[in-house]
Amino acid sequence: MRHALVLLPMLLGFAVSAHSQLRVEKRADLAQPVAFGPKQGAIVVGFRRPDTMSAGKSGAVAFARYDPAKQDLVFQPKNAKKNGDTTTYWIQTASGDRTLASDYAVMVVSEGDYILYGATPGPAKQIMNSFCLGAPSFHVAAGETVYFGDFTPYMFVKMVDGVGSAMAYSSHPDDARKSIEKQPALAGGFRPAELHNKGSYGCAGAAMTAYIVPEQGAS
Repeated sequence: MRHALVLLPMLLGFAVSAHSQLRVEKRADLAQPVAFGPKQGAIVVGFRRPDTMSAGKSGAVAFARYDPAKQDLVFQPKNAKKNGDTTTYWIQTASGDRTLASDYAVMVVSEGDYILYGATPGPAKQIMNSFCLGAPSFHVAAGETVYFGDFTPYMFVKMVDGVGSAMAYSSHPDDARKSIEKQPALAGGFRPAELHNKGSYGCAGAAMTAYIVPEQGAS
């Protein structure tokens, strides 16, 4: 009977709000109705493969909670889970079906400010870099579905000065909006992120660099 009660909301098609998570590493299941809990919103990020060099490629992206005033990351406190902290401090998602021309991940998070931490092409699903020298930050308010942008994974492609890999940025809000159009709770608060470049924070890691994007919607 206990299992039947757990499954009942899904079987009836009720919208089920995601539990607040300190680390969000699982996409919202768009096959089921999605609803926000108190002080929750969502980040939408796309993975796009528009050409032969990116076809069949995969990648991973990470965001971290950010303090714009202090220009630094907000780290998860010790005993956060034990103390009932419902703040999201880290978001990481990998691309989905790599045979698709594009796919979109919806990550339900707590409201607040976030910054792009890193983006790495390849199937490993690990973030191998840090954009601590300058990265776009943005705000997610409660009830909002904030579209960050799309990443195109390139691995070992010929460049002017040799061979390189990259996660190229582009913005396709109409495609992102279409990906959630059957989710009223997500679609109702959809907007492109107001991106602010040059957010910096303490560097750590093997590959430390910067990532600059067009500031759509920024005032």
